[in-house]
Amino acid sequence: MTQAGEIIRNGGLVSFPTETVYGLGANALDIEAATSIFATKERPMTDPLIVHIAKKEDAYELINPDDNILEIFNMLGDRFWPGPLTCVVQANKDKISPIITADTGYVGIRCPNNPVALKLIKEAGRPIAAPSANKFGHVSPTKAQHVLYDFKNDGVFILDGGPCNFGIESTVVKIYHQETSTPEEPHINFLILRRGGISELEFRNVISECKLINNKTKLTVECVEKKHFTEESHKMEAPGQFLRHYAPNLPSYMLSNKKLSEDSESKILNLSKCVFLDFNSENIKLKELVSLYLDLSEKGDYTEAIKRVYDYLRISETQEEGEMVIIADLFNPSSSSESSHPEHSSALFDRLFRSV
Repeated sequence: MTQAGEIIRNGGLVSFPTETVYGLGANALDIEAATSIFATKERPMTDPLIVHIAKKEDAYELINPDDNILEIFNMLGDRFWPGPLTCVVQANKDKISPIITADTGYVGIRCPNNPVALKLIKEAGRPIAAPSANKFGHVSPTKAQHVLYDFKNDGVFILDGGPCNFGIESTVVKIYHQETSTPEEPHINFLILRRGGISELEFRNVISECKLINNKTKLTVECVEKKHFTEESHKMEAPGQFLRHYAPNLPSYMLSNKKLSEDSESKILNLSKCVFLDFNSENIKLKELVSLYLDLSEKGDYTEAIKRVYDYLRISETQEEGEMVIIADLFNPSSSSESSHPEHSSALFDRLFRSV
């Protein structure tokens, strides 16, 4: 850990585990170090980086909110950190480079819930800018082996903390004043830009119970559409918005409102060349017909599926006989009626939607 902290301070790259996915970290206050993330990851400069901190108070010098938003920032930090929530607020431009923010003026801040990540940040003595530790557009890493596969020739120092506990990226929320907001009656909106470790339902419940100093403050919550995506030329305020993301190195397809039959589809698709990712054993009859059959959750548990999804997508692309990946329809009535933790289904759908 001492060596990893020194690498960060000296402008190098360190991959580290969080509760969501592995990150590719550099000193957030070093422009050259932050720029090296984009070069190593082959990431467009329009895709911003999240800044990771060890405790809420470490964010104060990095952000530039007014008193109303700072009050809310503190409330969310107390409630969700350490944890999988990224708060996007106005950046302190004297500290945070436009390289980090994609020149939007807003920065995403998060305190990860992982002892290795927190120890690294403290050892480095710097906030750490980090996207997921994978080549741009590829499946996010939930194991150190995934990071090594993508960066084995890039001189990245890897901290192996075992598999990630949750398995997909953090929820990203932009906090800002609506146009109708006034000093006397503030109107603050929360825009969920990326679904993730904190479900929309949980976040809305916390906001609905929020007690602020100014009891005239109006709070509203919005969420981007499930199939929202952004062109790569557009400067974004949060990562994970591009259409093609989290993708294996094989053509991938998701079923929509149907199951595969053993007869007609097997002739068209040649199922023996397909890797099939199922959910809730909906297509168990295909197990002996496909090149590889993996069930994200045999019992229909969305949190279990989330924990497995990136690992299974990476396993899929290693199959010598596999020519394509087919992903089951996770949202048809027969699956959802018997599922567990359906509040996380939208986050899982978002990742799979972008992987195909």
